[in-house]
Amino acid sequence: MKTLIMGLGRQGFRILELLLERDFDHVTVYDRSKDAVSSAEEQFGNRISVLERSPLGCNEPECALSSFDLLVDALPSVWSYPLLQAAAKAGIRVVSVSFLEEDFMALNAEARASGTLIVPDCGAAPGFSHLMAGYSVRKLGGASRVVMKLGAIPKSPVAPFYHSLTWSVEDLMEEYVRPAKVRRNGQIKAEGPFDSIQEETIAGLKLQSFVSDGARSFLTSYPDVQEMEERTLRWHGHMEFMAGLRDAGFLSHEPIHLGSIAVIPIRFLAKVLEKQFGNLERDDMFIMEIIVEGETCNHVHYYNMPYNPEIDVFGLVNSVAVTAAETASMIRDGVIDEKGVLPLELLATETVFTRMADAHRRHGATVELENQA
Repeated sequence: MKTLIMGLGRQGFRILELLLERDFDHVTVYDRSKDAVSSAEEQFGNRISVLERSPLGCNEPECALSSFDLLVDALPSVWSYPLLQAAAKAGIRVVSVSFLEEDFMALNAEARASGTLIVPDCGAAPGFSHLMAGYSVRKLGGASRVVMKLGAIPKSPVAPFYHSLTWSVEDLMEEYVRPAKVRRNGQIKAEGPFDSIQEETIAGLKLQSFVSDGARSFLTSYPDVQEMEERTLRWHGHMEFMAGLRDAGFLSHEPIHLGSIAVIPIRFLAKVLEKQFGNLERDDMFIMEIIVEGETCNHVHYYNMPYNPEIDVFGLVNSVAVTAAETASMIRDGVIDEKGVLPLELLATETVFTRMADAHRRHGATVELENQA
């Protein structure tokens, strides 16, 4: 199987490692950063090939993609939708970990017509979170309520930030301003992240949660679920810190002019936070509690992927990469052979769920499912 990995950031690089561990051959990589490509070449040598030019730079990107069987999209979200459009035209299968703003389901008809499969939002959350929830909705024969609680948090939070920076800080800041789509009493609504901060106790940890925009495709995949939301977990103190920054105007996208220079506060804030808190202790964990309430019993999934000090990989990065790599493996092995645009909650068979859970356990995660009467 000829595989192309687009993007060699933390997630893309870890996905590359995992695919090679799974004996993927003919793996080609692309990243506009020469340093990222050089690091990959230094570590993996002739086990990989390098694509010198992005397919998106071609007049007909689908032609550049057509020589591959599988595309792993680990690009920043601004570039991902055009890439998925080209892949649908080219008829190659796609595993995408990007958090797209565009409606990826708009590509469903073209993907089906070309006989290919696109698995969007194929990371940790959304991604494995949706697979766990979708599996339980199927297993229980339906559900009245789905709540996905999750967060990448430091093992030992430090004041005043009480958080860690393990991925794009600009994207992280968007979590505190972007309205979150939820379903209340059967109706989809948009709520602000500071509207309903809740106290949580998960795995013995005293945390807080706020609504975040990660339910996404699950809202339409399972329209009969009357109550549905995703909630992001944080240590106490963090939301108060962020609320102060919001009230001071630092979460605004409206430019402020300093002489002839226009500064966007939220982007400036991201740079300041990265400089100030980017070198905190790396020991983090990515935790999830997925609650699915059925007619006669409930399912509760518990998940914890800790930081791996042996290979210096954050819990969230590892969780994203394992999900993507195992999905790619199941496509290669013929376990997943559907056509169209299908997020993981629509692929949540017994086999897919079991293989995915086992893969996460092999890479250090705790994955448990509890039946509650």
